[in-house]
Amino acid sequence: MNVIRGMGAKGSSVGALLAGVLMSVSGAAWAQGPWDEAWASGEGVEALSRGACEPGGSLFAPGEISLPERSEYRLSLSADGQTAYYHVDTAEAPYGTIYVTHKVNGHFGPGEVVSFSGTFHDSDPFLSPDGQSLYFSSMRPVDGVEREDFDLWVVHRSGKGWGAPQHLGNTVNSPRHELFPSVTADGTVYFASGTFETDFDIYRARRQGTGYAAPENLGMGVNSPDFWEYNPWVSPDGKLLIFASLNRPGGYGLGDLYVSFNLAGTWTRALNMGPAVNTEKDEFHPTLSRDLRRLYFVRQTWNPFTPSDFYSLDTRCLLR
Repeated sequence: MNVIRGMGAKGSSVGALLAGVLMSVSGAAWAQGPWDEAWASGEGVEALSRGACEPGGSLFAPGEISLPERSEYRLSLSADGQTAYYHVDTAEAPYGTIYVTHKVNGHFGPGEVVSFSGTFHDSDPFLSPDGQSLYFSSMRPVDGVEREDFDLWVVHRSGKGWGAPQHLGNTVNSPRHELFPSVTADGTVYFASGTFETDFDIYRARRQGTGYAAPENLGMGVNSPDFWEYNPWVSPDGKLLIFASLNRPGGYGLGDLYVSFNLAGTWTRALNMGPAVNTEKDEFHPTLSRDLRRLYFVRQTWNPFTPSDFYSLDTRCLLR
């Protein structure tokens, strides 16, 4: 697949397209805030470049969520940004556990294991747009039967906590791994399916009655026959998709972040999000804030191995 690189002169059309879609998805709010006057005068990108666009972004919540001695993955934030869910990998059972933390006086407190996690291998939390459901991946038993692959699960709010985990069913889940759920406002679930020995593609499953219709492969605009596509994040209205892919031609590192837009029902050819976010290291697990003004993601170094942490940047840095 031919992937357009960069966001500068070589990729200015990418920046223009991204700006247009961000505006259409989030409205004028995306262009408002501390950059209002500079943005209106055409100096916003230059201002960002001078003071707020550190190449590759900056470490998110260091010493609070991003801790040097562990690997954190898949950040999911509440609409107001005051609550964060994420999972932490460990070398011993259960190997993956989902945490929650709340921001108080501008800082996130110590993370706590959520009520339904800590016994089985759980990962990839995603808070639904209305905040009432949390989707995740797990190798927990299904109807008492042990699993050797990850399936998709959901918990719904019950009082002040979460109810019992519910399996999304065998229409969505398969003998392969189903991972990295992301959900739109109408309940459509986007996820990656595949095996670690072959590859992963991104699918979506629409709501149908009390369950789901058969998953649909997102097609060649997003997926490719030769590379992994995984870690989808989709906007609540289903117009914007950001995901990770491994070793694509023209990339910057092992894993890069890519973007695709849903135009009249068709996902556009994925575009590399450029050097504002992608580096020679491994970038994956993207998440956008509800107003689309901040991009969060995971960065991992494999040689030498360094535990993964969360990074973030102002999305307008992608346009410079």
